Amino acid sequence: MSPWPDDWLLQVFDRLALIRTGGMSMRQWRLLRGDVLVGELHEYDIDQPSFLARFWPGPGWEGVDGFFEAWASLSGPDPDGTRTLAVVKPLRDLGLTLVSDDERIVLEVFKNCSLRIDGLEARLRY
Repeated sequence: MSPWPDDWLLQVFDRLALIRTGGMSMRQWRLLRGDVLVGELHEYDIDQPSFLARFWPGPGWEGVDGFFEAWASLSGPDPDGTRTLAVVKPLRDLGLTLVSDDERIVLEVFKNCSLRIDGLEARLRY
């Protein structure tokens, strides 16, 4: 049996984030599709205007991962936004919500915030 708590790595990231951000508290979020946990996000830094977060997939990740992969792979010029809309609209239609760890903030993804997940990294703007 390990002498370390199960979430020791998250605790290390949280402490490093506090040091890096000058003591500013970083949020933790649950990404939900209805009542199903899609994943968890743990903010660790800021790259204005986005919060950077680590992403841990949950039981509902399978089935929405392809939408986020399409969004993450979108690059290059898109002057009229049609390529972006073609990728973001199906993602928005999933009805995903972000709920803060204290449950005081609930954000509808692509209505109240923008969320981009690429592997285990996420960018959140709200």
